[in-house]
Amino acid sequence: MSQDFQQHINNKTNKDKIRYLDISNNDLTGNANLKDFTNLKSLNAYNNKLESMEFLNSLPNKDKLESINFFGNQVKEIDLAWLLKKFPNLKKINCGNNPISAKNLKNLTSEQFGKLVQRIKDKSIQVNSYKGTVLMDLLEYTQELIKQGKNTENAHKLQAILQNSPVKNETQPNKTSYTPLIIGGILVVGSALIIGYLWGKRRNHLEKEN
Repeated sequence: MSQDFQQHINNKTNKDKIRYLDISNNDLTGNANLKDFTNLKSLNAYNNKLESMEFLNSLPNKDKLESINFFGNQVKEIDLAWLLKKFPNLKKINCGNNPISAKNLKNLTSEQFGKLVQRIKDKSIQVNSYKGTVLMDLLEYTQELIKQGKNTENAHKLQAILQNSPVKNETQPNKTSYTPLIIGGILVVGSALIIGYLWGKRRNHLEKEN
C-alpha cells in the first residue's frame, strides 16, 4: 500500500543529525520537504513510486550530498546539468530501472560533461535502458557534439561506453544463445560415430573368430 512521502519524512526524528537517509522499499509517492536534513550525505530511495527528483532542491546544504539512489522508482526525467551544478560533491547517482529521459543536456558545461563521462565509465553514475530513453538521449547528445566538433574527446569516450551498453544489444539477436545447442549436437553426433566405429570393429573381430 502506498505511503505519502511527506508523512513518512515527518515521522523521522533528529533530522539535523541524519547523514544517511534510507527510505527504500516503502512504496512512497509524492514529494517531501527536506529542509531539516542539514547534514545529509546520502539518500537511499530505491524501490518506491517517486516520480521526480526535484524535492532534492529543498535540501539546505546541497554541497554535502554525495550519493543518491533512485533505482526502481517512477522518475520521468533527470536533469544532469542541474544535479551537477546544485550538488557539486555528488559522486554517485543510480537512476536505473526508471521510465526516465534526460533533459537539458545542452546545459552541461564542458567540465560537467567531463565529470559525467568519467562517472558513467567508472559506474558511479548508473543508468540503463530497461525503461525510458536516457541512454538514447545521451547517445544522441554525444553524436551531436561530435558533429559540431565540440568536446569531441569526451563525446567519443561516452559514445564508446554507451555503444557497449544494453542499449546496443537490446535490438540485436543474441548471437551466443544457440551455442549450447550446437555444442550438444556436436557431442551427440561424435558419440554416435565413436559407438558405431567400436561396434563395427567388435563385429569384425567376432566374425574372424568364427
